[in-house]
Amino acid sequence: MSIARTQTFENYLSPSDENSDQVFVISNCLTDAEYVSSLLNRSGYRSKWVSFVKSLSQVPAECEQLSSQSAATVLCHRKFENYKLGPLDQLLPGQRIIVLSDCDAEHTVVTLLNSGAHYFFNLRENESLLQARLQAALRFNEAATSKSFVVGDIDFDATKRQITRRGKIIDLSPKEYELAYYLFSNRDRVVCNSELMTSIWSLPASNDTRRIDTAACRLRKKLLLNTENGWQLKRLRNIGYRLIPVAAELMGEQEVREPRVAAIG
Repeated sequence: MSIARTQTFENYLSPSDENSDQVFVISNCLTDAEYVSSLLNRSGYRSKWVSFVKSLSQVPAECEQLSSQSAATVLCHRKFENYKLGPLDQLLPGQRIIVLSDCDAEHTVVTLLNSGAHYFFNLRENESLLQARLQAALRFNEAATSKSFVVGDIDFDATKRQITRRGKIIDLSPKEYELAYYLFSNRDRVVCNSELMTSIWSLPASNDTRRIDTAACRLRKKLLLNTENGWQLKRLRNIGYRLIPVAAELMGEQEVREPRVAAIG
């Protein structure tokens, strides 16, 4: 990834050691960067912008440092620009990644989400609607992923966005982690498909739920969510899912650490 220039919008950014309200904006287009920064500013967030030229296959130290100092990253994508995107969740580890694009082709949306983006919103949407979507994504993640906790032998590390079981790291995709976090945070409650679709995948509630079923199936296998291990992940046809603890000792929850920053990602 080549850096053409780094621009700080002074009217949006003031010196501070706190970064929980700072959002890192990656864009080649100054107009897009200013537009997104204005939306973030009106939502109570500060911003820093850096532009890139041809690819995100390598993140320079400057970009990585800016990203690590921010609560989330917004990537502005234009369909006429030929980006060679690497795995975003590896390039920007531990970050909440929100993609804004003027392209709504299914292949592009799927590719960006599968590469590690957590949300995909269309830049051409009505301004107030786009601002509301950004606010919701930042607000949800701030509340939902800022607390680390332990349930039974399953340890959720919100800072690293990582799950360990009996000391062993479980290999999960970003969406699998979010689904697991959401289900365990709402255990013993029916979570509707529409709720999961909008909260985890940022897609319309009416979308096909096969992606939910696939991710849930993988969680069962990876986290051993079966009665022998104290859990039952029950699928309610055409309704949603319910994670049921079947061992009394799993009903408790312990706070094990406070994340270094109440981060959005």
